[in-house]
Amino acid sequence: MDATFSVDDLRDTARMARDCPVMEGAVALARWIGAGHRPVTAGQVLRKADLPAAGAVLGVDVPPKLRTMADIPALRRPWWAAVGAGLLQVGDGQVTGGPALEHWPSAEADLLSGWLAALLAVGAAESRPQDEDSVRLLALALLMVIGPNGAPLTYRTWGLVNAVLDELCDGYDKWSGEVRPALDRYDDLGTGTPLAGLAELLAGFGAMDGDHDKPVVTVLGRWAVAHLADGLSGPADPLLPAADMIAEVVRFGDEEQQYRAARKWLAGRGAAQAARELLAAAESMSPLRRSVAVGLLSRLDDDMLPALREAAARPHVGPHARAMLAAWDDGPQLDEADWAWLAVEAAAAALEEQGPDEALSRVREGMPGADLDECLAQVRATGHPDADALARAVAQLAASGAPLSIDQVAQLKVSLTDFRPPIWRRVRLPVTATLADLHVVIQVLFGWDGDHLHLFQVGKKQYSASYPHLEETGYDDEVRVRDAASAGGKITYTYDLGEEWRHEIIVEKTLVRDPDQDYPVCIAFHGDSPVEYWSEDDPAEPEPFDLANVNRKLAELAEQGSPS
Repeated sequence: MDATFSVDDLRDTARMARDCPVMEGAVALARWIGAGHRPVTAGQVLRKADLPAAGAVLGVDVPPKLRTMADIPALRRPWWAAVGAGLLQVGDGQVTGGPALEHWPSAEADLLSGWLAALLAVGAAESRPQDEDSVRLLALALLMVIGPNGAPLTYRTWGLVNAVLDELCDGYDKWSGEVRPALDRYDDLGTGTPLAGLAELLAGFGAMDGDHDKPVVTVLGRWAVAHLADGLSGPADPLLPAADMIAEVVRFGDEEQQYRAARKWLAGRGAAQAARELLAAAESMSPLRRSVAVGLLSRLDDDMLPALREAAARPHVGPHARAMLAAWDDGPQLDEADWAWLAVEAAAAALEEQGPDEALSRVREGMPGADLDECLAQVRATGHPDADALARAVAQLAASGAPLSIDQVAQLKVSLTDFRPPIWRRVRLPVTATLADLHVVIQVLFGWDGDHLHLFQVGKKQYSASYPHLEETGYDDEVRVRDAASAGGKITYTYDLGEEWRHEIIVEKTLVRDPDQDYPVCIAFHGDSPVEYWSEDDPAEPEPFDLANVNRKLAELAEQGSPS
């Protein structure tokens, strides 16, 4: 129970969460879809053909001409709220009723948790791509300023919200310059009322009440103030012991968020001392926490090298230390035993964080063997302390008959945007391939030479190569096609950030892997690839697309082990 809320307060709060307009609309949409399936667009929303019926369910007029469901807030917000709360489930190009629908409305705590997830989902959908937490922070700032006594939506209030926003951004290691522009969409240009749209959003969720003259924060809004920041990567206390700091940052699955949370802790010690403390704590930790510690070590400069040398003989952090020393050209290259131990470490960390399917994928990728039994024998032979538990979990999954990622192939349609007639390629590759693998495949499919930077956009997140790496992006070699496809939203790939060859990627379906087929393989195409370095002074015509030649090059990638 929340310490600052009485039993009656929590009961009222849960009732308001259940009965607020956005959640009522979310439930109505989910019950309309029910146990059936409806197709969704690449942007993970309903197709235009289904919008009139969805509008009728909610009593929303749908104009005959519109670009996408995202243009109608009265439809968009209940939709994303339903997805966020688990009332709807989107995947493989379809939407159906989600796991929360059967038991809705649930117990008070679960209902409030679902409401918060719904608000965060809508906020993420309406945030700028640079920071999907923008609207969350803006909403928190406005609720803190308005308070239960209320305040008018004036430019003075706008200034107070900006001041609170600056404090929140400092506390959660955000740059307010990326968060603040999201305010632009919420001003009422007709009346000149700042923040009107943001107040309307919060009123739709039952967190605010009243008109623009003096809105007030409801008891549900007060509960939201206490919980909206849950999960944000605020900085770890620099005085924490290393083990406690790692325990704090491990809850963030994204390495960039982990580093943001640990940055002040690391800076307060300097590279040498930080490395010593991290390595000492990680020696007795689980593989997942040890991997987080090693990820933080990778952010330090060469002042940490003496600490790595000291740790190189330790049984659990030693292989990591030796690998980092080799990467710094300060030690010999790893032998096969170290590589095998680290492969088991990665698989054991995946088992803890993502489950046995991902662990199985890591085992097959990292361990030698013609079949799973041979791979698992190699796992046990490493002597890793988690080897037996890992082998048991993977063997049980393989014997269960459940679908395995290693046996699945994704069919993608990769289209160059803004070309008429259209230029596209249809390719199949393992769902376990990473975005970095997909980058290499696209280079072959379109005949690019690979000399330029590239960028993937998956929903609100961006990924680029590990080297050279673009700031404020994740690493594309750490994201599988399977996970990018299930994350929701459209996948785009931009090659050459100057010329901007922009590609739209649609995951059309998932298939069982054909053991007699090499992957990746291009199965269809339309149009010849444009000339990468076209010049008015020396114009050139596109070379005709040669499917057989492209597939020979893709087969060479498979022989090289990426992706296969």
